[in-house]
Amino acid sequence: MSHDKIKGAIRERMARTGEPYSVARRAVLAGDRDDGPRWFEISYRNEGLDRMTALLDGLLGDGPGAAGIKLDDAELQLGMGRWRQAIARSSIRSARRSDIDTHGTTGIHVRDGRLLVNGGRDGLVQLKIDPPFRTHRTLSTGFARVRVDTVIVSLVDPDVFLAALAASQLADQ
Repeated sequence: MSHDKIKGAIRERMARTGEPYSVARRAVLAGDRDDGPRWFEISYRNEGLDRMTALLDGLLGDGPGAAGIKLDDAELQLGMGRWRQAIARSSIRSARRSDIDTHGTTGIHVRDGRLLVNGGRDGLVQLKIDPPFRTHRTLSTGFARVRVDTVIVSLVDPDVFLAALAASQLADQ
């Protein structure tokens, strides 16, 4: 395998699994095939206060590169910082690009049955959930378990995520 093909395979494996470069490189060179969970990184805006938030999150081991969606056959695991939420794949009714106005906010916000998890206003994807799920008890929800039927998340590559979600849902049928 040529050097360019190896680098491409390493990058593809990193995107699919969320592994660091060194782990993915070893696996590719060893010939390991992993058709397990795929990783989709949350996009962050690098301007204004969001740039400072992304920098601080990065110093704490969160933020860009550590926040995202792990997608496997059974569930979608959404994580940002220390916050995590699992959503059953069977409850995702629709997925599409979104153009909602986030009003300049970033982070995790729950309101009126909608969960917004974003690091910026670009690459937004909207998932309709039925049956709805309930969030964990957190400070931002007033320690209540809030009912959620719509999830909106900002992703680095939303089209690849939507294609992977559609392909795996077709495979389940």
